[in-house]
Amino acid sequence: MQDHDEKVKKLMERCREINLRLNNGKVRFKKDEVAFMGLLITNHGLKPDPKKVEAVTKMPKPTDVQSLQRFIGFVTYLSKFLPQLSDACEPLRKLTLKDAEWSWHEVHENASDHIKKLVTSQPVLKYYDLAKELTLQSDASETGLGATLMQEGHPIAFASRALSHVETRYAQIERELLSVIFGLERFHQYTYGHHVTVQTDHKPLESIVKKPLYKAPKCLQRMLLRMQEYDVTLGYRPGKQMQLADTYHGISAR
Repeated sequence: MQDHDEKVKKLMERCREINLRLNNGKVRFKKDEVAFMGLLITNHGLKPDPKKVEAVTKMPKPTDVQSLQRFIGFVTYLSKFLPQLSDACEPLRKLTLKDAEWSWHEVHENASDHIKKLVTSQPVLKYYDLAKELTLQSDASETGLGATLMQEGHPIAFASRALSHVETRYAQIERELLSVIFGLERFHQYTYGHHVTVQTDHKPLESIVKKPLYKAPKCLQRMLLRMQEYDVTLGYRPGKQMQLADTYHGISAR
């Protein structure tokens, strides 16, 4: 508590120095948690605002493309808490494509239910600590990329995206390397200028990144060049031991 009070004092002094005024009606002191911009800032870590979670779980079944897009957009707002969200949304996203016929089936209902389950069971995200080592776990499926940024085994943030039409035709090793690049660049504010241990469940990738660039397959050289911007040590980790594994397999089974 003393450390907290000293930090608050320094903050107030700094505000006074730069003539920054605070609204007394909005200032809260010595709170265990504070809601801010859709997030719940707690002494244990970062959580989504329960009101946002409740709004997602209570959204009715989409009846047209517009209502489905609203649902996907709302869930995407919480994407940093949801590993492999892109894969979970894939069946729904197909209904929003141009010229796609609107027809809601069991596969879409299952995807919607699974996403709502993810939203209600999200982990607490720990706060980033400059003094601690960074670990990036990445993974690729046939339709999307996923990445988890961690410190001491605790997630700091999740990210995922769908593969483009061209990327879906990549070989598996290309998609796996692309997932590494995606994670490094998505979390650039954390990964740039810091050593990052990258963990992948695709063992061939481990030997590829150890080779001189000119000996790597040409299809991978451009991505390897992008990776050279970062201080990376890449190693193999069995899929069952990956933070993404449970969620990924739950999605794949549907």
